[in-house]
Amino acid sequence: MAIRPLIVYYEEAGVFLKKFDEVLYTVLCWACGLLIFGMMIVTFSQVVARYAFRQSLSWSEEVGRYTFIWISFLGLAAAFKSGSHVALDLLVKTLKGTPLRALRILNGALIVVLSSTILISGLKLFQVGMRQRSPALGLPMHMVYIVVPLSGLLILYFSLRALWESLHRRTEG
Repeated sequence: MAIRPLIVYYEEAGVFLKKFDEVLYTVLCWACGLLIFGMMIVTFSQVVARYAFRQSLSWSEEVGRYTFIWISFLGLAAAFKSGSHVALDLLVKTLKGTPLRALRILNGALIVVLSSTILISGLKLFQVGMRQRSPALGLPMHMVYIVVPLSGLLILYFSLRALWESLHRRTEG
């Protein structure tokens, strides 16, 4: 029985992680889409209740706000993964070879630091939310705040993957 070379395991892990990335990104996009749809339904219900029945829904503004927070943070992770976040790419477009690789590695390292900060701060916010309830719904606020560390964790994962790719990519020309 022959021992397979380590490079084969590395390549198999890379294929698995790429598929995992695609599934995770798809789930994020679907979650954002469903949350947007839900926020639209809640907002439409509020408009109908206010103008047709002359009665306002006391909870709709709060649900809309919390849904928007979830859309923003999950969308941040999805936008990072797809590379569709706002970026100044003038320097990236002008550099080639080793300087471009160094810039990508520096950028990746800075994003790892930022996403780690979001994760740690989000965990602290989650702990604060365990002692709070929302005013209209009485919802435990940690259920709203959990999206902050979750988003930080997702961005950290995607940024570590991008940094790994930058470190192991051949010099671009």
